[in-house]
Amino acid sequence: MKERVLLVKIDKNFGGPQRLSFSEPIGICYISSFLQENGIECQLLHVIQDNARYEISESIKSFEPTMVGFSVRNFNFNITCACIEDVRSHLPHVAVCIGGECVTWENASSLAKASNADVALVSDGEKSLLAYLSGKNPASIPGIAYRSSSGQFVSSAIAPERVDPSILPMMDRDGLPMKSYSSEAFLGKKYATMHVQRGCRYRCTFCHSGCRYDGPASRKNTQIIEEIDFLSDKYQIEALAIFDEDFFSDFSRVQSIAESLIDRGSPVEWHTFMKLTDLQNQNIKKLLPLLRRSGYQRAIIGLESFIPKSLKHYHKVSGANSVESNLQYLSEHGIKVCPTYIIGQPDETEKEVEYGLEHLLMLRDRGIDIDLPYITFLTPFPGTVLFEEYLRKELIIDDNWDHYDTEHVVVKSKCAPDRLVELRDDFYRDFYI
Repeated sequence: MKERVLLVKIDKNFGGPQRLSFSEPIGICYISSFLQENGIECQLLHVIQDNARYEISESIKSFEPTMVGFSVRNFNFNITCACIEDVRSHLPHVAVCIGGECVTWENASSLAKASNADVALVSDGEKSLLAYLSGKNPASIPGIAYRSSSGQFVSSAIAPERVDPSILPMMDRDGLPMKSYSSEAFLGKKYATMHVQRGCRYRCTFCHSGCRYDGPASRKNTQIIEEIDFLSDKYQIEALAIFDEDFFSDFSRVQSIAESLIDRGSPVEWHTFMKLTDLQNQNIKKLLPLLRRSGYQRAIIGLESFIPKSLKHYHKVSGANSVESNLQYLSEHGIKVCPTYIIGQPDETEKEVEYGLEHLLMLRDRGIDIDLPYITFLTPFPGTVLFEEYLRKELIIDDNWDHYDTEHVVVKSKCAPDRLVELRDDFYRDFYI
């Protein structure tokens, strides 16, 4: 029987206090394009939690897949398990696969068992899933956990294989609600997202990306521009977010993208992540006028904290003396600053939290063009350095994975949970009113 794979991402409602965008589930989009290039029919389904069980059931009825694959993160693990139970109840012959950050950094065998999946993909899943669907002995496939013939869950002894993103076809978007994707950063504009690389040069203690790969690996410049052209032509997008944690790791690539967009008449507005350390690179600072001409609107910058002990805890460079001047430099070149800031570090007092949020408002009042600030509660995702430390020190006060979304307080700190929420909400009120 020919394999047919339904690939599902269950997302949370967009908007909310953090003004979350709604955009393509990039991970399963790449898996879909890779499997289809290798002759396996796929269908994508991107649903919101409230409608997930019904929409998945309807898609299974119409598509009749031989496998359903779920993209799993901590916050959607419980609803994913409920949907898998639905699949098992009505279609016990359909195989189930899980993958994603949650699976990669926790014990994959345990999660496969807990969710009642048949196979779990660790790290990059494209080649591993293809091998599994092709009937290879699971024990010979890198980076998977699987249900053995005895019904027990075991992990492959072969380490996960990193997939070079340049060998992958353009991510599949067929069947996705492209007209519904939106971002408050680009109000009223047709919107899409991309990745151009995998990996990061840095090792922030709260993040998975740096410890997942040995440095960044990128798609080719021609592939990147081809995808932007495709999005402009097929979906008439007007705005683009490139969501790589370390976008500016390759100066020549950034310059090539900007020049190519200018050659095309700057067809989209776009933004990316940027690090404060990127602005210490004189080549990147000199590139800002070119970026702005290309349609570059905004730099999403992880300030994370103004408290030195917290920055040290996160393995972030302090550079407090240069923060304001670097952000001012962006504003002088017409580039908005979208700062991300973390509160709830265990050793931070209420006064220190207040100071940090007030300092963020002060930067805006001093003329730095700040928009869409992103205030998060420190969340020790399983698999990160922080998770192991906080588990050992008994600092985790909430083990409900539904709450591991940076919007709930899950860590004990010197500032009470209710007060942290109040300070965050007060900041947003002061900023937007």
